[in-house]
Amino acid sequence: MSDVKQVLKSELKHLIQASYCPFVNLPVKKQSRWGLGLTTDEMKKCVWVKPKLVAQIKFLEWTDADHLRHSKFVGLRADKNASNVTKEHA
Repeated sequence: MSDVKQVLKSELKHLIQASYCPFVNLPVKKQSRWGLGLTTDEMKKCVWVKPKLVAQIKFLEWTDADHLRHSKFVGLRADKNASNVTKEHA
């Protein structure tokens, strides 16, 4: 396992939630061009964590459907509080 994966696993381990999704906007359930979306059965297998960490993501653009296109994880941000993060506009 790479160093980045080990660090993320360690950070997320302490934030695991019992059994509910903590987000208002649930993952997309519809089919995309890459396959099926997240089904009810798959949602039951998800491991949800408290939204406390802030990730820096590099991406090409926002799509019309408000999704990131060509996204890449850059790292965690210790200088921002998760509750203060909003979508940045160009």
